[in-house]
Amino acid sequence: RIRPYELGPFDYSGENRTYLLWISEGLTVYYQYIIMKRAGLVDKGGFFSYLESSINAVENNPGRHYQSLAQASYNTWEDGPFGTSGDDPGRSISIYQKGPLAGLCLDLAIRHHSKNKGSLDDVMRYLYYKYYLEYGRGFTGAEFQQACEKIAGASLNHVFEYVYTTKELDYNRYLNYAGLVLEPHPETSQGSRYVIRQMEDPDKLQSQILESWLGGR
Repeated sequence: RIRPYELGPFDYSGENRTYLLWISEGLTVYYQYIIMKRAGLVDKGGFFSYLESSINAVENNPGRHYQSLAQASYNTWEDGPFGTSGDDPGRSISIYQKGPLAGLCLDLAIRHHSKNKGSLDDVMRYLYYKYYLEYGRGFTGAEFQQACEKIAGASLNHVFEYVYTTKELDYNRYLNYAGLVLEPHPETSQGSRYVIRQMEDPDKLQSQILESWLGGR
């Protein structure tokens, strides 16, 4: 029921393109990770390893310098869902790899700016009640950003830059909100490999955000 405006009612005689597949597909991967942790099917380390796998996949893909998440969403018809089916796979990315990282940044930014009173969960509830139940339609990209900023109580342009441009993700800016840091793996032999660690002395808000985020609130 929560969907971009372009995705339904469908015109089955042609392509239904949207710049927002990073939400419909990418954020669902983020929630795939979150739900596994909330259901108790993985522990904290397992949850972090899911995020690390996405980070390492993105950081080892040169396509991140050429294609934004929004462009990858729109070009799925040519590049394929994993960005590997086009004429030049080295210049494209996967919404299933960078999308969940956008979700991570959004969720932690919302929690930080709202003093841990709101989260991406609240955005999803808002979209359901506002656009599906009240309006009976999907949302636009601008409306999605407005919903996120409404819950955060602050501008989130700094996050959405990672969606609409090829600006490099500042992982630590957002992981720090939950008292976490991203560090190079000490035994990396080739390519980039990173691991998520907890800070030794997080402040009160960082500790609260980490606890509620991992605990499913």
